[in-house]
Amino acid sequence: MPWHLECYRKLHRPLCSVCRKPLTRKYLVDFWGNAFCNTHTNYSNCSSCGRIVCKHLTDGGMLHPDGLMICNLCTLRSVDTQERAERILDEMRLALASVGLKLNKAQTPVILCDRDELRTASRHNFHNERPILGLAQWTTTSSGGRIIGRQFDRILIQNKLPEEHFRIIAIHELTHAWFFYNQYHDLPLQVEEGMCVLMEYIWLKNQDTKDASYRRTLIEQSRDPIYGEGFQKARSALKLMPLRVLLRYLQEKNSFPSRFSAFFYH
Repeated sequence: MPWHLECYRKLHRPLCSVCRKPLTRKYLVDFWGNAFCNTHTNYSNCSSCGRIVCKHLTDGGMLHPDGLMICNLCTLRSVDTQERAERILDEMRLALASVGLKLNKAQTPVILCDRDELRTASRHNFHNERPILGLAQWTTTSSGGRIIGRQFDRILIQNKLPEEHFRIIAIHELTHAWFFYNQYHDLPLQVEEGMCVLMEYIWLKNQDTKDASYRRTLIEQSRDPIYGEGFQKARSALKLMPLRVLLRYLQEKNSFPSRFSAFFYH
């Protein structure tokens, strides 16, 4: 008896993770192994895990007015209490100290916040073009056009991020805090952000999870002129000299070393 074509497809072809219809010969597969029709271009992707946000794959999600999308799979693992945020921040302070960036008794209070507070507090215009998930805040006091005082205030992190994503935002902002407390006040933006992303990457390299692998891949493939190129330059610099030497070089030179300058630097 001949097969009904649609029944045959359902039995012998994998189903699309989005629409649950049999896949045709042309389909796409995401980092997580989810296969889906190449026609599903009208869906948003989760800003945290990158999955297509839909009923069958993530049970939906929440889209913020500025374009940030968090799927419900990520929400299940979210950091959504102040107590948990503080505990994780303390753990990430220890992780940062383990590679030599010790904050000791320096104060780095963390606050979970919403989109509007993050965007209002942002110091950089480029954040208007990409979702901002965390930032370090400090206050400067001036007199006669000269800065006479600086005070670190707090770290703000987006509420309800999944834990591993929260952790890399935390270590990124803690690296900003370390630069602040160690008088790195004039680093070019690409240098400082590149080093902060490098600290994320170093921590992720020590995590044996699929999520960590995904986030490392995002960092490696980023073409962002501040974060992506900054990371690539920071990683290249780390191949030229140990981290403690690189940090001293940055404080003295305010730039990443070239192979030539690294060779003669002691």
